[in-house]
Amino acid sequence: MTTDDSAKKCASTCWYASVGIGLLLTVVLISGAGWALLWALLLGVVVFLVLGFVLPQVACTSGGIERPMAAMSASSSLVAGDAPPPPLDDPYAAAAAAAAATPPYFEDTPDEPAPQAHPVVSEARKPKTDVERAADHDNEKPETLDAPRGGTADDLKMIKGVGPKLEVTLNSMGFYHFDQIANWSDAEVAWVDENLQGFNGRATRDDWTGQAATLAHGSTTEFSARAAKGGVY
Repeated sequence: MTTDDSAKKCASTCWYASVGIGLLLTVVLISGAGWALLWALLLGVVVFLVLGFVLPQVACTSGGIERPMAAMSASSSLVAGDAPPPPLDDPYAAAAAAAAATPPYFEDTPDEPAPQAHPVVSEARKPKTDVERAADHDNEKPETLDAPRGGTADDLKMIKGVGPKLEVTLNSMGFYHFDQIANWSDAEVAWVDENLQGFNGRATRDDWTGQAATLAHGSTTEFSARAAKGGVY
């Protein structure tokens, strides 16, 4: 008979003995002590349960019989789904268990550097500074004069949109003659429009270059004819 069979048989015997003792106690209490049936049965059940748990732990220890409660604790320690431990005399199972318990090895690889933006693209996306924008505007600035040729400036008020105040502004910027204005490129006209404080866009809106070209050739425009007669600028 194996150890487990012996432990089970011993435990069963202890439980049977507990039942007998509980029943005997109940009969004695009813017939001998005059207890009521309910209280005698209740005490008999309590004694039966106590002896049923205590006797196997005390009596089933001889001859190498493992205590039932200890065996139950050992078996219940396995988590559901866990494989039972391999026998000690099986070297292959022990090696497999050791391999499964060893964490996997991952080789460390150096982190790859983040991709760098192409220098040409980076420069293209970089916003221009005020100095750079000023340099670009200087490249679009029309050619100017320090003073009018021959000491006499053209009457720029003959151009529609140029009044006495704006004529002074144009002279201060270095523009004195019709041919200067007539030769402005589109980029130069845009520069003038941007730099005329309080008169932004006037050069393009009134077509100064077209009017100046006509006046530079000695011809007159409808506006210059009226302005020469004292019309409103």
